[in-house]
Amino acid sequence: MIAYYARRAGEYERVYGSPRWQDDLAYLSARMPEFFADRRVFEVACGTGYWTRLVAERAQTIHATDVNDDTLALARAKTYAAPVTFERRDAYAPSEGPARHDAGLAALWLSHVDLGRMDEFLRAFHSQLRPGACVLMFDEPGREPRRPETSRIDPAGNRYEMRRLESGEQFEIVKNLFDRPRLEALLGSRAGHLEYQELGCFWLLEYEVLA
Repeated sequence: MIAYYARRAGEYERVYGSPRWQDDLAYLSARMPEFFADRRVFEVACGTGYWTRLVAERAQTIHATDVNDDTLALARAKTYAAPVTFERRDAYAPSEGPARHDAGLAALWLSHVDLGRMDEFLRAFHSQLRPGACVLMFDEPGREPRRPETSRIDPAGNRYEMRRLESGEQFEIVKNLFDRPRLEALLGSRAGHLEYQELGCFWLLEYEVLA
């Protein structure tokens, strides 16, 4: 997964030109600045900073993290309307200090989390967030038929897809698909005031972090 996104960094944002995504992107472009207005935001797996820049339109501050130096380099090169700090950080690594953020963002990330480490990820993510912090997550739903198709399912239940880069290189990556019942089961007692919405191509989840 790390190697795939490192190789894909320079071409990643072309996915946002997909015609079928345009209505959802327009909705999210309006919703995200409103949701994070005046918040101190922690962003996991920020990638090239595409969503970071939208959040920065109204956020107070953003701390954006990613495990990949290649994507972080592209994110750092962008201009932001709010103060943004970047950190190379594993999404499964918990905070070393007290939580400093009152909002969290996981954009197009949850589908890549190893199901065997989902609890580890959620604990790490929430360790960055104060009780009562608001969270926004979104990703692609599990509706079928889907392209690319499933390449295999591993013993832990992780679903995989094959991806091809412009260079011709091929990678097999984790791509787990979620619906509302599955998301509610994953978050359990961690989330309050959970609101789920299905857009055309994404699911959107908003909730409050419980103590």
